Amino acid sequence: MGRTTFETVCSFDVPWPYPKPVFVLSNSLKEIPEAYRDKAQLVTAQQAASLESLVKSLNDKGYQRLYIDGGKTIQSFMAEDLVYELIITQIPVLLGGGSSLFGAVPQMQNFSLVSSKVLLGAMVKNHWRRQR
Repeated sequence: MGRTTFETVCSFDVPWPYPKPVFVLSNSLKEIPEAYRDKAQLVTAQQAASLESLVKSLNDKGYQRLYIDGGKTIQSFMAEDLVYELIITQIPVLLGGGSSLFGAVPQMQNFSLVSSKVLLGAMVKNHWRRQR
């Protein structure tokens, strides 16, 4: 996940929500706060020459399925064509304005619908898989 998402999650007054290791991608964060050092690991631009090399490095360590979270982080992975599945949950609240979900991508990317579920009678969760 990106730094902004990490800092947002840390600000919630709840126990850490992630049962698996979390890697925080950041160009500005210098270290993970002490309270979260056993829960998250910082990955800087110097450590990851490219997103592709970062994915390969994590795959080599046994992390085969990566959950990418955070607006700018997702946009970066999409731009480098490194997203193979999308799970998008729509919540019926209009915020007005905001940022583009995916930003610009260098070429069109096709996805096919795997499943669609209604959650709590209000939200819609769509699962898409990349077509190559």
